[in-house]
Amino acid sequence: MWNNYFDFVLIFVATFTLIPYLTSLVTSWLGHLSKITLVNNLGNSSQLIVGGVGVIIHELGHAIFAYLFGHKVTNVQLLNLNYRQSGSLGSVDHKWNDHNVYQMLGNFFIGLAPYYMCSLALYLLQKFLLKAQFSFSTLIQSLNVNKSVSISIIFDSVLDNMKSSFANASWWMILVYVLLTIMIASTGYDLSKNDFITVNKGILPWVVILLILGSILYLFNLRTAVMTGAIYFVAFSILFMFHAIVSIVLAMVVIKILGFI
Repeated sequence: MWNNYFDFVLIFVATFTLIPYLTSLVTSWLGHLSKITLVNNLGNSSQLIVGGVGVIIHELGHAIFAYLFGHKVTNVQLLNLNYRQSGSLGSVDHKWNDHNVYQMLGNFFIGLAPYYMCSLALYLLQKFLLKAQFSFSTLIQSLNVNKSVSISIIFDSVLDNMKSSFANASWWMILVYVLLTIMIASTGYDLSKNDFITVNKGILPWVVILLILGSILYLFNLRTAVMTGAIYFVAFSILFMFHAIVSIVLAMVVIKILGFI
């Protein structure tokens, strides 16, 4: 099916549009559940006291990508201490030119930015706090174009990396890592309805660009390279999603325990 132009372009567009959208959507759903768990067990103020770091990273993600795509950022509130009045823990207000394709495209990435920012933050915590030596060799070996991507192998890769990280770290570093993970994962991954509205505003220009790019790649007979890249992209997107899910579940479990205490 990669040899047929329409199939090739359709799969190319679907892969690089749906995968980021769906992985963010799944993680956001769990992130929202985590925030509810936080409030129900530790009270409304815990969203700031416990989850404040996650909120800041969330809003930073929006702001950074808004600047990168040339939007006019009119207000940045990384943490709203008076959230009870407005109902918002933080906010980033930005404007863009509807006639500027680059700025319109930016909405797709601005809306999804918190998901990737939180994942990056958790990755850096593992790397520098736990001195994690990530080994993706097993996963990479499984990504053969003649084989289907194994979900179990991807999930095992996440667990193996986390196990090895905890095994090699001191107990106090593990404690700091768990605390920071709770502070980030309990609130940071929760993409709001407005966040996805922003994403939706950027889907059309993103799809158009992918259609053009896919057509160029097909004409230059780069189908095999694109297929291999797409498989890697899907696999590592699922890996990042699993890592986020494990972190959110860890946060929810600890929050539940603290709630009982």
